[in-house]
Amino acid sequence: MINIWRLTKLQLLSSFGLNKALHARDVKERRKLLLLSISILIGVGMIAVVSFGYSYAMAMTFESIGRMDLLLAIMMAVTSLIGLFTTIYKASGVLFGFKDYDLVMSLPIKTSHVVASRVLQLYVLNLFFTLMVMVPAGVVYAIKVNPGSFYYLFFLMTLLFIPLVPIIAATIVGALISWISSRFKASRMINILLNFALVIAIMASSFRVDGNEQEFADMSTGLAGMIFKLYPLTSMYIDAVCSYQVGSFVLFIAISLLSFMLFCTVLATKYKAIHTGLMASHTSSNYQMKSLSIGSPFRALYKKELRRYFSSSLYILNTSIGMILLLAMSISLLFIDADELGQLTNIPQLSTYLNILAPLVVSMFVAISCTTSSSISLEGKNIWILKSSPVPKQTILLSKVAVNLTVTLPILVVSCVLLMISLHTGWMESLLLLVIPVIYACFSAIMGVLVNLKLPKLEWTSEVTVIKQSAAVIVALFIGIISIVILLGLSLLLSNINGNLILLGIGLIMIVVCNVMYRYIGAKGERLFQAL
Repeated sequence: MINIWRLTKLQLLSSFGLNKALHARDVKERRKLLLLSISILIGVGMIAVVSFGYSYAMAMTFESIGRMDLLLAIMMAVTSLIGLFTTIYKASGVLFGFKDYDLVMSLPIKTSHVVASRVLQLYVLNLFFTLMVMVPAGVVYAIKVNPGSFYYLFFLMTLLFIPLVPIIAATIVGALISWISSRFKASRMINILLNFALVIAIMASSFRVDGNEQEFADMSTGLAGMIFKLYPLTSMYIDAVCSYQVGSFVLFIAISLLSFMLFCTVLATKYKAIHTGLMASHTSSNYQMKSLSIGSPFRALYKKELRRYFSSSLYILNTSIGMILLLAMSISLLFIDADELGQLTNIPQLSTYLNILAPLVVSMFVAISCTTSSSISLEGKNIWILKSSPVPKQTILLSKVAVNLTVTLPILVVSCVLLMISLHTGWMESLLLLVIPVIYACFSAIMGVLVNLKLPKLEWTSEVTVIKQSAAVIVALFIGIISIVILLGLSLLLSNINGNLILLGIGLIMIVVCNVMYRYIGAKGERLFQAL
């Protein structure tokens, strides 16, 4: 057990960059850690508040129909579904695709201990999200129902076991996707397509639930039956936590724990064979010598960065999912009228709001599609090659910005044109709908580079820790979303002013901010990059 604990601790400390920060003597490093910790705490607090508000709003509906147990049932099912969804991306990288596989496997440690430490890393990451969703829901339930003391005991104990089964399912699905894709020559493309198909299927099924409060209340019985049928553990969980049934409590924990232990045992037994099968790749045998082409340093760096981007399916999935969802939404609005959508979501005058706020809504999807926040960190130990190259470091940074714009702008333009058609916008609204998100795409790309320069993570063994868990990615995502929320809030507060004038003002402000960041890269980029 001591080996499992040590490996897990080292992996978690390395994943979040805490190991370096805790042992750093540099005052700047410690100050950076303090600011990052404060930012993370603020983000966690905001998520908890949103989760509490969402649970409370649902509880008001369930309380009116006398089915408060549905609150915990739905939130437990949502937690499991999102845990499944996010772990599918992380599982292959954490369990099989880590760079120090040969080093770790050569240590005098049992393979089962290595597997257990990797699975525990997934468990800790999923448990954090489970607490973020379930604790606010549990507090709301306690306020509304005022349950007995057994509720608190059973609720707290079962929290630890909720993520176990989703981890098993996600690992199996993720491994199957990787294995199927590895059987083809275009393995990365097949992997990406399969993952995108899974995402779209999950999103499409979630949109089938109506947002109207009265209809939502009327379908409570059917909703409960659907959840309990699709995920029987939810029924056991509700019987244990809400009805204090000891048998259901023991059965829920036993099934979750024994399934998890069996999964770890089987995985440890076949681990090396599974790793070999998943990491296998096809190579072409028809290589031909061709004449070399000559281009500018920027073009060479751009092509190199673009190849790096498309070489990682995890990188593509994590940074382009926002644009794919934007495109899917734009296409769906061609077949669903905005007024009809407003009736379904119980939002009056939705079409009016969409016409005014569409540029900012589109920009929200751009904010979660930033590739530059991890592009420098992904250089890893090879960063010295770029640092020693006889090329202005501003050119290197701008090549990363160019790749970000290459990923976002084509889909952005197509989506905006489709939205113009479906929303029947005027010429001024259409222009703003196109220009504002494009400006924000430039802001997001440049901001991501600056954040990654300030918060680099060059020591990593798995791409997952850089692309999904690094400080730069979290901070850049936080800045992007908060900036959009602030702009949306200003637009709503100044609703008595012409919406086009507000958007013009926002566009001018964003241009100024982009110009300031661009000049900062030109003035300080060389020094910051060489200091990495």
